Amino acid sequence: MVQPSHRAPEGAARGPRRGLLGLVGLLVLALVLAGLFLADREPGTPTAEDPAPTTPLGPDDDATRATDDADDEAEALAAEEAVAEEQQRVQRVVARKAEARAAQIDEKRDVADKVARREARLARIEALRNQPFDVRVGSFNVLGSQHTGPGGPRPYPAASTRSVGAANLMSKHGVDIVGTQELQDDQLRAIQGRTGMAAYPGLAWGSKETDNSILYDDGRFEMVSGDSFTITFMGRPRPQPILKLRVRETGREFYVVNTHPSAGGGRYAAERARGRATLIGVVNGLKSEGLPVFVTGDMNDREPFFCQGVAVGGLVSSSGGSYGGGCNPPPGPIPVDWVVSTPDVSWTGYWRDTAATDNRISDHFFISAMAHVG
Repeated sequence: MVQPSHRAPEGAARGPRRGLLGLVGLLVLALVLAGLFLADREPGTPTAEDPAPTTPLGPDDDATRATDDADDEAEALAAEEAVAEEQQRVQRVVARKAEARAAQIDEKRDVADKVARREARLARIEALRNQPFDVRVGSFNVLGSQHTGPGGPRPYPAASTRSVGAANLMSKHGVDIVGTQELQDDQLRAIQGRTGMAAYPGLAWGSKETDNSILYDDGRFEMVSGDSFTITFMGRPRPQPILKLRVRETGREFYVVNTHPSAGGGRYAAERARGRATLIGVVNGLKSEGLPVFVTGDMNDREPFFCQGVAVGGLVSSSGGSYGGGCNPPPGPIPVDWVVSTPDVSWTGYWRDTAATDNRISDHFFISAMAHVG
């Protein structure tokens, strides 16, 4: 007997299998479509729906970022330092300019101060140079030593004795300046030794040309310059001294001229007249400098010297006299020895001392007067 079979019917088994196969087919189709879509994009490109994932930094990336930060800080620091240096440079430039300006101001101030001091000093000097002063001026023909030596023509004591008397007369009169005539070298040395006075020319022109020296107190006056002019004396040319002196205390300057023209008549009178004219020309030249001029000398003339010398030259005599309304010589007795000056000098205390002749010191009077220079 045949058993009945329990197998499902063929149609029933085939039905679930077909459903599974259909599902697998759909899955495969979905994968294929997804593959085609992904193939159209670059690998790794994120989409809006799927943003790119953040990749974690590794150790090398941290070092790079630290280096970049350090570089940035270094650049910032360098920039700050550059700015600071530029500011300092500008400040230094400004400071140097300020210093230079201050130095210029100081220099200008110093120059102005120097100019002011110089002008003040010059003003003081000028004021001092115009300071009035008094000076006693004398003239003395000492009678040269050759006239009284052995065989000399004059019965006078020897020059060594007379020189002592001459020095004493200078001290007695208190002269600051004295013009001498016939002063020979032995007499010059003796008188200077006793008075301490300086002399021009003294021995500067040689021992044969000491006669017409000007003696002066070099403690009170200093020699500025010495010069000469020439006249004919007793037939031969002789230099006559021009001395420029300065008052030590004030710096005021003046001239002293000393002269001794020829004595006697005839051709010597003509020499004397020419010598007088030469003297006046010299004095006029010195007056042009605006300085006082003193003239001393044995003029070997009395009234003629005043009228043809003092008056013509516009001078002033220490012994008086006038010439404004005609020539009016000083009152007599008038010696041949004179002390005169330019008109910027006034005179007092004229002294014609006869002690020189009375004591046989010389055959000339010693004359002196006080000059006031305003």
